[in-house]
Amino acid sequence: MVKISKLLGASALIASVAALPISKVTEALEGSITTQYTSDLTRDVFVKQIHSHNDYWRDIPLFTALSYGVQSVEADVWHFENDDTIYVGHHQAALNSARTFQSTYIDPIVEILTAANPNNTFTATETKPNGVFDTDSSATLYLFVDFKTEGETLMQYVIKALEPLRAKGWLTKYQEGQGISWGPVTVIGTGNTPFDFVSKQQERDYFFDGPLKTLNGSYPVELNPIASASLKSLVGENIGPNGLSDNQLDLLKTYIDAAHDKGIKTRLWDVAWWPVQKRDALWRQIINAGSDFLNADDLELASTFV
Repeated sequence: MVKISKLLGASALIASVAALPISKVTEALEGSITTQYTSDLTRDVFVKQIHSHNDYWRDIPLFTALSYGVQSVEADVWHFENDDTIYVGHHQAALNSARTFQSTYIDPIVEILTAANPNNTFTATETKPNGVFDTDSSATLYLFVDFKTEGETLMQYVIKALEPLRAKGWLTKYQEGQGISWGPVTVIGTGNTPFDFVSKQQERDYFFDGPLKTLNGSYPVELNPIASASLKSLVGENIGPNGLSDNQLDLLKTYIDAAHDKGIKTRLWDVAWWPVQKRDALWRQIINAGSDFLNADDLELASTFV
């Protein structure tokens, strides 16, 4: 509980700055108890449907993405025999003992959500937890987990690693007969994630990255709320310097619309990043075609497109 003396001090401070220029007022009040906001981390960050491709490559994984309002991040994960640790990296030569799934993603997310969900008299009546974004506390953070080693074994370690989030009720869940119950974090397995294992679970708090090109009855929204594909796998290898042709764009829209008809969001990867003119044209076409998540390495640039 805040001490009365601190409150009185803050009140006196506000009274004393009334006659100051506004620039001096902001300096004087910075950090005072009356102006501090409880959820500083993302208080002025607006959610954008961007996917942070190879997020772990960044100098500060996760946090850099959140600073741009990015709603989806991706971690490539590895597991090795006789080792309980899940490592994060693009290939084996890039792995080290400091960059683990827990240290890079699980622990930071727990810390962020703990701050966003304080236990006090003001929150006693809240029935749903807040997410990582203060500007939209209901927005889920999509955590794509790209399995790089054998899926069945790695799956068990990933499920175990999610326990700190599970224990707090912060994971989006599926239960047969009840559908999806959305939470602050939605885990989506991709890469070598074992489809048969995930699809057979009647109750789970992880999902599958659906195949956008071949969506059928085996891939309902309850299994894969998002479906992905490489752009070239949908429209062909020959993409001109100015982006997609009219026929290619129509074909792309067909796939996206088919997913949307099932309630499934879409993501396209392996989009040309060079030359810049071609990349920009493709990004605009992908967005205008209705695709939901813009797959990007340059988050600062991508944040200006969506």
